[in-house]
Amino acid sequence: MNIAVLERVTLAVDCMGGDHGPSVTLPACRAFLDAHPEAHLILVGKAEALTATLGWPRCTVVTASEVVEMDDPVEVALRRKKDSSLRIAVSQVKAGEDGRSAAQACVSAGNTGALMAVSRYVLKTLEGIDRPAIASVMPNERDGYTTVLDLGANVDCSADHLLQFAVMGSALVAAVEGKDNPSVGLLN
Repeated sequence: MNIAVLERVTLAVDCMGGDHGPSVTLPACRAFLDAHPEAHLILVGKAEALTATLGWPRCTVVTASEVVEMDDPVEVALRRKKDSSLRIAVSQVKAGEDGRSAAQACVSAGNTGALMAVSRYVLKTLEGIDRPAIASVMPNERDGYTTVLDLGANVDCSADHLLQFAVMGSALVAAVEGKDNPSVGLLN
């Protein structure tokens, strides 16, 4: 992975997400900052959970009054928890009236369905992209890794959706790895 990409980025982090919340996310944020001296983090969560981060270098704290729990239905995250750490973290990526955003990416270990739904609602999709896709890397037989998209619960993908996932995955690998023409395949 091209670490230089990570060192020039501001990440919004939903510190309340996941099964263990801040007890896991905050040490991970600290380790990330130590490993990437040019990166900046926007830490989002309940004020009392983020007091330990006050004074951390290259950090901004943004408070939220609600948390999307791992078992919350998507509808609750979208309609009832409008001041959740997840929604506020995602909102940091949305461009303001000046066309700039506070963060270039959002990280959450929380409720994946809620993250996808809130992201799609707050950020929308690019023209020509109907739905987002979860991406991750898997080790391959060449001692490297392969980026895989659509790791979510999409059971009704059309051919157009698969093409869109291929375009998004190719653009991601090109940007992160610096590969001009990444190979694309279908895993079924």
